[in-house]
Amino acid sequence: MTPRRCPTAAAEHDHWRWWREQRPPAERVHLDSAAAGRSSAATLRATARHAEREAATGGYVAQAEAVPVLEEGRAALAALLGVPAAGLAFVENAHTALDALLGAWPLADGDAVAVVPSEWGPNLHAFAHRGLRLTELAVHGDGLLDLAELERALASDPPALVHLTQVASHRPLVQPVTQAAALCRAAGVPLWVDAAQAVGHVDTATGADAVYGTSRKWLTGPRGVGMLGVAEHWWDRLQISTSDLHRANQPAGTSQVWLLESGEAHIAGRVGLGNAVYELAEAGQERVWQRLAEVGRQTREALDGLPGWAVVAEAVPVGTGCATTALRARNGQGIGTARARLLHEHGIVTSGCAIGRAPREMTEPLLRVSPHVDCTPDDLTLLRKALLALS
Repeated sequence: MTPRRCPTAAAEHDHWRWWREQRPPAERVHLDSAAAGRSSAATLRATARHAEREAATGGYVAQAEAVPVLEEGRAALAALLGVPAAGLAFVENAHTALDALLGAWPLADGDAVAVVPSEWGPNLHAFAHRGLRLTELAVHGDGLLDLAELERALASDPPALVHLTQVASHRPLVQPVTQAAALCRAAGVPLWVDAAQAVGHVDTATGADAVYGTSRKWLTGPRGVGMLGVAEHWWDRLQISTSDLHRANQPAGTSQVWLLESGEAHIAGRVGLGNAVYELAEAGQERVWQRLAEVGRQTREALDGLPGWAVVAEAVPVGTGCATTALRARNGQGIGTARARLLHEHGIVTSGCAIGRAPREMTEPLLRVSPHVDCTPDDLTLLRKALLALS
């Protein structure tokens, strides 16, 4: 990875234009980073170069050559998730990571997993399929975890584990995971964190026992790649079922967590992910988080009071922000239809959020807007005009 020039203060003031200029020209107004962010040209080149190397030398030869790059990416991702490098496994996506955790963690049928009402719907299904019993944690009126009630629940009737989705998929909601991790650690209850919407978006080094996420969203890496981090004190307690051949291929100096990686995988995507994480570090991850919080505030302000639409309020811990904005339709507009018309009639990419994303909390579909750091006032003006036309 060749170091690139860091952005100047002037470019930063100009709505992070340098970030946009590092990417292929956009054919649409892209306000959908929570679904899939736009990769940089350098990340795309890194991915393509490895795929070409596989064709030139053989897939496994190219993978062996790429070990230094892959391990550099592993270390950077581990730091981002707050775990040692030996505790980081590359996986295909966040759902694969959760399946791997559910298969390896010492859990019994009927064990309780505690969640908040905003929990991601497919995670609820995965817990039930594993035979776990769901219990619900108390939250404040805005959906934020009630930390005092969590502490009481951990003392009186502790679950087998607590699971939190750090940043909700459907609305601007960020859970106080760092504080929850401290309480869970004191009570001896493991905390797992779904960071699919969080990694690259907010601080994910929270002290959780297990944390997992994906490349394609706020990190703007390739699709088909994800990551799973496990705290060191859990490595020897994992119960991983794998073949003798896979164990025989385990590199020296790795932990059992490595065994959760697929033997056959999208290595080119892992190389590209490493470049995306490098770019985040080069930009300054705290600056990126702050800019994303600012973009979220700007988006909600631009859409506030728009006839036919209601902006869902942000709910975040003090000192945190969220780039996601959610809109309720107030004039009977179909969210799926609105999303399609924004795309095909106005060239604006957004997401429609069905109730199944958070079935314990959602009562109606929502339109989700999730720009990245290069969002401009013109982008938001176009969105406002388009939504007004749809209302």
